[in-house]
Amino acid sequence: MQIPAELDSQHLEKLGVLEQTLKKNTSELIAFAIDEIDKARYMPMEGERVLAILQKTGYLGGMPDVTDLSENYKDYLAWDDKGWSAKVFSLCTVA
Repeated sequence: MQIPAELDSQHLEKLGVLEQTLKKNTSELIAFAIDEIDKARYMPMEGERVLAILQKTGYLGGMPDVTDLSENYKDYLAWDDKGWSAKVFSLCTVA
């Protein structure tokens, strides 16, 4: 398929540099750009990746801001064979 395209001088210069650097012709560069844009549509954003990990593990812990946590962590947190847990704050799971 042939596609007539009009580029401004900046993009024309960038295209020339890419052709030389990557040793690809214009058609190959356009195909590559289309593939990369299409792939990016399906890549999760950072927040979505984090949420997916939390959903996979089924755990999300949280507690309000405690200014003296580094000094008095034993008052707020407990350690057992499952790891750290909160003594006074509720923990929630991600459905």
